[in-house]
Amino acid sequence: METLPDQFTDALTRVEVNGTKRARAIAAHLEVRALLETSSRLCEWGVDTALIGSYARNTGVYPGNDVDVFTKLTKLDTEASPARVFGLVCDLLTSHYGDRAEPRARSVKIAFSDDGFSIDVVPAVHAGEQWAIPAHEREAWGGSDGRWVVTDPERLAELTTEANKQLQVNGRGAYVPVVKLMRQARKHHRGDAKPGGLYIELATYDAFSNGVAGDSFAELFAAALSAVAGRLQTAGAVPLIDPALGTAYQPAPDPADLASTASLFSRLADLAAQALRADRCQAAVLWRQILGSNDRGAVFPLPPGCDETGNVIPAVTANRGRGSNEARGFG
Repeated sequence: METLPDQFTDALTRVEVNGTKRARAIAAHLEVRALLETSSRLCEWGVDTALIGSYARNTGVYPGNDVDVFTKLTKLDTEASPARVFGLVCDLLTSHYGDRAEPRARSVKIAFSDDGFSIDVVPAVHAGEQWAIPAHEREAWGGSDGRWVVTDPERLAELTTEANKQLQVNGRGAYVPVVKLMRQARKHHRGDAKPGGLYIELATYDAFSNGVAGDSFAELFAAALSAVAGRLQTAGAVPLIDPALGTAYQPAPDPADLASTASLFSRLADLAAQALRADRCQAAVLWRQILGSNDRGAVFPLPPGCDETGNVIPAVTANRGRGSNEARGFG
């Protein structure tokens, strides 16, 4: 079995949000968090910001287009008005950033570059031991029920860290790297189509929770592709569970989108199974098909001595013919 460990290590580096992209993200979120945490009104409400989302869990893939800033208002609970809470946070950000701050359904998106990088600010209040964010539909904000939606993104980060300790490949936690590979495959083949990266991440968490086997990233990635393909096929009848909340993922994906994604992951799982049986050059080409490319080029590198069609490049042999040993020019 060709597991191509060096090539998987390189592929994981190529999907990592690092270098200038990472530095940009750090500078941007620190700037926004400082603005929020020095607001006198938000300080009265006990403001405490935290990073959430794939950036915080280290499960996002290059180039990393956004960072989510969870704006916890620790002195408020769901008795507070979503309109008032969101309005104050939105006014603060739009006053400072102008047209770069775009109010969305329940967050404020702040543009930081022309290539689409942004910071999303999400206000939250206490909901018992968990947190709540404004309902997606603003019509609900004025009612007595359904104004707030319970969430617990920090718990999901804790579960991610715990899962990453369960299986290792050469001393490295395996869960997070496999999630990145799964997200990259989805992103390359599905783009902006639903279900998105978080749904695939939670499906991968489900797969690891139920047991995936392997001693290499090649084997674990192949096992995850197969398990997620099967889980997507049943998700319409048996909804995927958000492990942080213990409830069904919301909003539930459209059945047609689920079917398309299930079909895709089934095909990718078949390619992965072929890759595990193939020689190293053919295997590398198959992994290339699965992972696709990003702005850095093809994610999965070819091993030395292999061409892009999966053939072995013949070694160049020395010319040992008769003649003078004197140096001479090429004809």
